[in-house]
Amino acid sequence: MALLVISLSCTGTFADTEKKLIISRLGHGDGDLAISYVLEKIYERVGYQISFADYQGRESLVKANAGITDGENMRRAGLSSDYPNLIQLSSPHVDLRFRIYTNREAGFFPTVDSWKNTRIGIEKGVLISEEMTKGLNPSLFNSVGELFEQLDAGNVDVVIATDLIGGLEVLNNYQGRNIRTHGPALKIVSLFHYLHKRHADLVPALNTEIELLRKNGELDKLYLDAFKAVRVMAGKKQ
Repeated sequence: MALLVISLSCTGTFADTEKKLIISRLGHGDGDLAISYVLEKIYERVGYQISFADYQGRESLVKANAGITDGENMRRAGLSSDYPNLIQLSSPHVDLRFRIYTNREAGFFPTVDSWKNTRIGIEKGVLISEEMTKGLNPSLFNSVGELFEQLDAGNVDVVIATDLIGGLEVLNNYQGRNIRTHGPALKIVSLFHYLHKRHADLVPALNTEIELLRKNGELDKLYLDAFKAVRVMAGKKQ
């Protein structure tokens, strides 16, 4: 993928035609695939095809802001001030609940006040997780898959992941193991799609489509379809 990015960046755009866009994406775990599946369906409804370029951490945003790709898959609101070439859509296309996962018994998990004595793992580049663990010196990992591998191996005590991405990771790869969520959500965050400003004319159509899907309940159905599709893909890999 890196070679592809380099070879196409010289053209000034990642899109091959007017109706095809390439979107930056943070990693390619099961949860990212589910969210990407839904975004593809949203774009199909407005007559566009999209594909994805995978990056680690903030590089995904940097590439989109630089115009090397056409947009960013999903991030929290308010990033346009730091990435001025990106336009945030008005409605989120996913609501994520950040949770603690542990491989210990339920009573193990400490209170937030004692986090400094806990080995915490987070995914590198997930800004919300980084903010929640500021001053705690968490261990950073390159993907959700690596995060849960380290938890399963006992190299960290807890990890922070969303109910969507973390939940799919446990469902697909750790059934029958002791990994579980603990307690209420630490934070609920709505994530938004961002487009490079050269595609500003497409923003109103996408806004309208997402608002309609949220209002009529179709967005939830799309995510159910996405879960099924990701599980099928996971089964084929095994």
